[in-house]
Amino acid sequence: MITPQFTYDKSGNKVGVFLPIDDWDQLTKIPGVEELSQIDFLVPDWQEELGKKELKNIAEGNTELVEWSVAKKQFKL
Repeated sequence: MITPQFTYDKSGNKVGVFLPIDDWDQLTKIPGVEELSQIDFLVPDWQEELGKKELKNIAEGNTELVEWSVAKKQFKL
């Protein structure tokens, strides 16, 4: 089992994650994981704004949410 530890900013938002070395060693045995750690995952501003808008809609009850199992069937995932 992976046991991450999170760090938070003053507002309580997660800003970092730490993994014990043993957990990291387990992850690096999965093909492609080390390459992923080298990728820069910057989110474009437009995509971040869209996400914030959708989170606001969810919080205000303006978005219909469905169970993941239902969505998988609906979108044939």
